[in-house]
Amino acid sequence: MQQISVHTISLHEHPQIWERLHAGSPAATVFSSAEWLTVMADAFQRHATGFVLVVEDQPVAGIPLLVHQRGPLRLASPLPISLYAGLLSKADVFPLDRLLESVEQQFHFISLSAALDEGTQSAFTNRGWRLRQQKTYRISLENMQAVWEGYAQSLRRKLRRAAEAEFQLDASPAVDEIIGMFEQSYLRHGKRPPIPGSAVAIWLRALQQHGVAQCFAARHPDGRCAAVRVVVRSGDVLYDWLAGADVSVAPSASHWLLHSILGRFAEKGCVLFDFMGANTPGITDFKRSFGGFEHEYYEAEWYRPALLRHLNTLRSKQRRILRGFR
Repeated sequence: MQQISVHTISLHEHPQIWERLHAGSPAATVFSSAEWLTVMADAFQRHATGFVLVVEDQPVAGIPLLVHQRGPLRLASPLPISLYAGLLSKADVFPLDRLLESVEQQFHFISLSAALDEGTQSAFTNRGWRLRQQKTYRISLENMQAVWEGYAQSLRRKLRRAAEAEFQLDASPAVDEIIGMFEQSYLRHGKRPPIPGSAVAIWLRALQQHGVAQCFAARHPDGRCAAVRVVVRSGDVLYDWLAGADVSVAPSASHWLLHSILGRFAEKGCVLFDFMGANTPGITDFKRSFGGFEHEYYEAEWYRPALLRHLNTLRSKQRRILRGFR
């Protein structure tokens, strides 16, 4: 009989244990690394915790969570702007049921995001987890001519007009400027930002110190900032992490900025760009205009008592609306 156990570790105190699992997982991204998770935990005053499934003394899978307490409830709330971080595995087949059981015993509510195959989906749903299918768009950067040809005609027209506007690419905009644009993009649509700008500013500065996030802005020739974008590189994949724009300065600046970033990182060896979600009308239209292909992922939620699940239904809907600007 196989020896199977689940170990709970603090990613602040024992990051090396998690990183060994992370390094051996084909689906691992920067968002599931101990570095990313601990920086995020510090910014949002959470405890970065890893649950590691060990089979015959070998770690084979893990689930990372940001843990906090609300009264008598122990919660693992959604990781903000951190897709695909919910499940790591070094093996194609492993006792996921045992790992989920161990995690469930310690919480009243759990939320995670991951790309799940059919078998893994069944393991979650059989235990009462709710799965919500989401999508994003991805663009291959191996041939920039093909990227251009994949753009919608309307986008190509906007980029030609933007070229005439002589925007300037700023590779080091101030964090406060980025946060202002981020908040303005939500407020322009009559919505509150899903994360307070002050918290995002702390988080972004920490990510910059760790060399994880790279920031860019499109500036009008008169110096005004028209659009901002923050990207995160993980190996040869580039992720679209944060964005904002002031359309009153230049309506096509975001299009020009993103096109410039794609070309810049294609030259640096990135082969894939991920929009990190495309689930909201309007925002989705912008992302779809860049071509590429759809990629599915899942948001998974688990509630302990049935009453808590019922009471959180409306809250969950509101959270999706607030987070939906992806």
